[in-house]
Amino acid sequence: MLNRQQPRYPERIIQFGTGNFLRGFVGWQIDLINEQSDFDGGIVALKSTDSRQPSLNEQDGLYTVLLRGLDDEGQVLDAPRLITSLNRQLDIAEDFEGFLALAHDPKMRFIFSNTTEAGIYFEAGDRFEDRPPSSFPAKLTRLLYERYKVLPEVGFG
Repeated sequence: MLNRQQPRYPERIIQFGTGNFLRGFVGWQIDLINEQSDFDGGIVALKSTDSRQPSLNEQDGLYTVLLRGLDDEGQVLDAPRLITSLNRQLDIAEDFEGFLALAHDPKMRFIFSNTTEAGIYFEAGDRFEDRPPSSFPAKLTRLLYERYKVLPEVGFG
């Protein structure tokens, strides 16, 4: 574990997934919003699959995004950015209670996912009492139900 020198932001965002696209796009965007406004929002990234990828907690949630290409004036852009908006990674299978606890926090306001049609499918074997259910729709439904149950007046977004 690193000794994180960057700020930790209040957790306001639940992100289903820890892959490169979400980190390089959503995490990067939230990082910019934190820097350029008073949003002050941190991300909890949910590991929801059996990937063998190391936990982002091992690097204190910090990672670098490298922007390469041309800027608005056509100049070559080669800009690394340390992303500090990710507070922690939570493994749904290992900490289902921690997953459900996210729904109890009224500061949680947003849910992001880049689940494609391949991940949005009906799993006939999923049951409400599964800890966790196997499919993304069942996990999301369980989280939203938990939110409704404990904070019906708050919702998300």
